Amino acid sequence: MFNDFEEKYNPKTLNDIVFHSVNAKQTVEDIVSGLMGFPTGGINGILLYGVNGTGKTALAKILPDLIEEARGGGSPYVAYYKIAQGGDNGANVIESIKSQAQFIPLMGTYHYFILDEVDNLRAESMSSLKVAMNTNTNQCVYIFTTNRLALIENGVQDRCERVECNAATDAEWLPVVKRILADYNVTGVTDGDILKIISYCNGSARRILNAARKLVVQQYRANNWDLKLAA
Repeated sequence: MFNDFEEKYNPKTLNDIVFHSVNAKQTVEDIVSGLMGFPTGGINGILLYGVNGTGKTALAKILPDLIEEARGGGSPYVAYYKIAQGGDNGANVIESIKSQAQFIPLMGTYHYFILDEVDNLRAESMSSLKVAMNTNTNQCVYIFTTNRLALIENGVQDRCERVECNAATDAEWLPVVKRILADYNVTGVTDGDILKIISYCNGSARRILNAARKLVVQQYRANNWDLKLAA
């Protein structure tokens, strides 16, 4: 059941991301397009910050391809690091980044380093990250996500374009859920009912998509439709 649901609805373009504000989306569009000259002037990081579940990681993962596409580059190599709680893997991550950043990118225009939950880095690793960001600044792009902006060292923040990623309104999520229902040929659910379901999710992208999936199952069962057809 729903074997391809996550793949189908994982964001692939900026229009697939439900931003909480026009300003946040515009900032990301300007970074991607190159309008801001990014990376330049010692700023080679993108810091996505905000509450849990708002799609920061999903956005981080699609940014390298979008940046390359806008610049006519190839398929980039992306180094993705999930920083462990307590920062146990932080030192190894920074050393890996330093070793890669020394060389000219062989795939794509830039080296891309994604550090998910970068706030988990220990203080010494955070300081080392700041130093690493100074290596070949015009050929390395760093993408960070965090729920705790206050834990990110000022020196790291100073090298980043900051993008606030907080919960979008229920109304902004409504078209997304309606599209999912339409994809599974579910009709008869009112906008009011959908908005009530969305409101229970408190702006969490994960919970909203899961609620949409549950709603499809509920409607299939209520109408005695074959659930396998929704797989």
